[in-house]
Amino acid sequence: MLASAFYWLQRAVNPPLFAIDFARGEPRIVKGLVPAAWLADCAVLAAQFGIHRGRVDGVRTWRGVELRFSPDLPAASHQRFRNTFGVHRAGKF
Repeated sequence: MLASAFYWLQRAVNPPLFAIDFARGEPRIVKGLVPAAWLADCAVLAAQFGIHRGRVDGVRTWRGVELRFSPDLPAASHQRFRNTFGVHRAGKF
Protein backbone atom coordinates (compact mmCIF):
# COMPACT_ATOMS: atom_id res chain seq x y z
CA MET A 1 0.00 0.00 0.00
CA LEU A 2 2.84 2.37 0.79
CA ALA A 3 4.46 1.66 -2.59
CA SER A 4 1.21 2.51 -4.34
CA ALA A 5 0.86 5.79 -2.47
CA PHE A 6 4.47 6.69 -3.26
CA TYR A 7 3.91 5.90 -6.97
CA TRP A 8 0.87 8.19 -7.17
CA LEU A 9 2.71 10.93 -5.29
CA GLN A 10 5.54 10.72 -7.84
CA ARG A 11 2.97 11.03 -10.63
CA ALA A 12 1.58 14.20 -9.04
CA VAL A 13 5.03 15.78 -8.66
CA ASN A 14 6.39 14.73 -12.07
CA PRO A 15 3.46 14.00 -14.44
CA PRO A 16 4.16 11.51 -17.22
CA LEU A 17 4.62 12.42 -20.88
CA PHE A 18 2.85 9.19 -21.77
CA ALA A 19 1.20 6.38 -19.84
CA ILE A 20 0.34 2.82 -20.77
CA ASP A 21 -2.23 1.02 -18.65
CA PHE A 22 -2.46 -2.78 -18.52
CA ALA A 23 -5.98 -4.08 -18.00
CA ARG A 24 -6.53 -7.83 -18.26
CA GLY A 25 -3.03 -8.07 -19.75
CA GLU A 26 -3.75 -5.76 -22.68
CA PRO A 27 -1.81 -2.50 -22.90
CA ARG A 28 -3.60 0.68 -23.91
CA ILE A 29 -2.37 4.23 -24.15
CA VAL A 30 -4.08 6.47 -21.60
CA LYS A 31 -1.91 9.55 -22.12
CA GLY A 32 0.40 10.80 -24.87
CA LEU A 33 1.72 8.91 -27.87
CA VAL A 34 4.07 5.94 -28.17
CA PRO A 35 5.29 3.97 -31.19
CA ALA A 36 2.76 1.29 -32.17
CA ALA A 37 5.52 -1.32 -32.38
CA TRP A 38 6.50 -0.67 -28.76
CA LEU A 39 2.88 -1.00 -27.66
CA ALA A 40 2.77 -4.38 -29.43
CA ASP A 41 5.98 -5.42 -27.66
CA CYS A 42 4.42 -4.36 -24.35
CA ALA A 43 1.60 -6.83 -25.04
CA VAL A 44 4.16 -9.59 -25.62
CA LEU A 45 6.00 -8.72 -22.40
CA ALA A 46 2.72 -8.67 -20.47
CA ALA A 47 1.99 -12.19 -21.68
CA GLN A 48 5.52 -13.40 -20.85
CA PHE A 49 5.47 -12.00 -17.32
CA GLY A 50 1.80 -12.71 -16.60
CA ILE A 51 0.95 -9.03 -16.14
CA HIS A 52 -2.79 -8.47 -15.70
CA ARG A 53 -2.77 -4.91 -14.43
CA GLY A 54 -0.36 -2.07 -13.87
CA ARG A 55 1.01 1.04 -15.52
CA VAL A 56 4.17 2.19 -17.28
CA ASP A 57 4.80 5.94 -17.43
CA GLY A 58 7.33 7.85 -19.49
CA VAL A 59 8.74 10.76 -17.50
CA ARG A 60 11.18 13.47 -18.48
CA THR A 61 14.31 13.60 -16.36
CA TRP A 62 17.64 15.36 -16.74
CA ARG A 63 18.87 12.18 -18.50
CA GLY A 64 15.99 12.20 -21.00
CA VAL A 65 12.78 10.19 -21.01
CA GLU A 66 12.79 7.33 -18.51
CA LEU A 67 10.20 4.75 -17.56
CA ARG A 68 8.45 4.64 -14.21
CA PHE A 69 6.53 1.51 -13.18
CA SER A 70 3.54 1.02 -10.93
CA PRO A 71 4.00 -1.41 -8.02
CA ASP A 72 1.70 -3.90 -9.81
CA LEU A 73 4.38 -4.69 -12.40
CA PRO A 74 6.94 -7.30 -11.36
CA ALA A 75 10.44 -5.88 -10.84
CA ALA A 76 11.84 -8.62 -13.09
CA SER A 77 9.98 -7.09 -16.05
CA HIS A 78 11.28 -3.52 -15.67
CA GLN A 79 14.54 -3.98 -17.54
CA ARG A 80 12.82 -5.77 -20.41
CA PHE A 81 10.43 -2.83 -20.79
CA ARG A 82 13.39 -0.43 -20.73
CA ASN A 83 15.25 -2.45 -23.36
CA THR A 84 12.33 -2.57 -25.76
CA PHE A 85 11.61 1.12 -25.18
CA GLY A 86 15.22 1.96 -26.08
CA VAL A 87 14.91 0.05 -29.34
CA HIS A 88 11.67 1.74 -30.40
CA ARG A 89 12.09 5.32 -29.28
CA ALA A 90 14.79 6.19 -31.85
CA GLY A 91 14.59 9.93 -31.36
CA LYS A 92 10.82 10.04 -30.78
CA PHE A 93 11.14 11.63 -27.34
